[in-house]
Amino acid sequence: MKTVIYLDVLLLVNFLAGYFLLLATGLLSGCSVRISRLLPAALLAALSSLILFAPELPYPLQLLYKFLSGSCIILAAFGLRSLRRFLCALFWYVMLNLLLAGFALLAILQTGAPFVQTNNLAVYLRISPLLLLILAGLCCLAVEVILRVLPLRRDPTRSIGLELELCGTKVCLRAMLDTGCHLSDPITCLPVLLVSFPDAETRLPQPLREFLSSWFEGSPPDDPPEGLRLRLIPCTTAEESSILPGFAIGRMGLISSSGVVPLDRTAVAFSRQSFGSDSYEALYGSDFL
Repeated sequence: MKTVIYLDVLLLVNFLAGYFLLLATGLLSGCSVRISRLLPAALLAALSSLILFAPELPYPLQLLYKFLSGSCIILAAFGLRSLRRFLCALFWYVMLNLLLAGFALLAILQTGAPFVQTNNLAVYLRISPLLLLILAGLCCLAVEVILRVLPLRRDPTRSIGLELELCGTKVCLRAMLDTGCHLSDPITCLPVLLVSFPDAETRLPQPLREFLSSWFEGSPPDDPPEGLRLRLIPCTTAEESSILPGFAIGRMGLISSSGVVPLDRTAVAFSRQSFGSDSYEALYGSDFL
């Protein structure tokens, strides 16, 4: 029996399936998901399936290819913020691929077409491409439902102390975890701390206060305060899309019992709205630490 595989269909189906699986991976690993990174990553996932047509490789090379291709896909989708988050995302991506394969095998057994072709650890299942996409969508939907129904282990109201250097002055702020906060620096693609200007105004150095006051009044100065580099941070909420004034800073640290622990975060954005609390002046997302 010969199997005819249409290359365009194979790539399109794997692209869409990879998109759904990466979307679910971001939800499970707590990594911010942006479509500008998901699309290239899904394309890499589709291209990685072409190993099915290559001559059979030695088993160690097959494993190496799977690890390297999966790592490249995760790096393209979420970047490398920390080794722990990278390994977490890679683990969930592999588990979701296995889950999709299990769903597809179950569909084969139910439809009476027990045909599976493998090569170089790539699996080709003779089922409808539309059915495979529906199963990939079900994997993503199942993750979304589970995360909404089951309680999160991490306290969603956890607050931290942060020390920033603004205009040569050390500024200490209290930040609260907001799982819906996914601001990122368009230059470095790193997560950004969101600070309420009204709540933190008295703690900020005078040049920065004057700059932000003029900005929010609609007449921004031509140059940012000395020692700061202006960043325009896009922000989308349920009500509107806007551009927030942000700054690239040289140092940011987490205040802990053992001292200030440096963070690999280099930008902060300011909002004109108050957060309505006396216990914190800033918000950070689940992918910030």
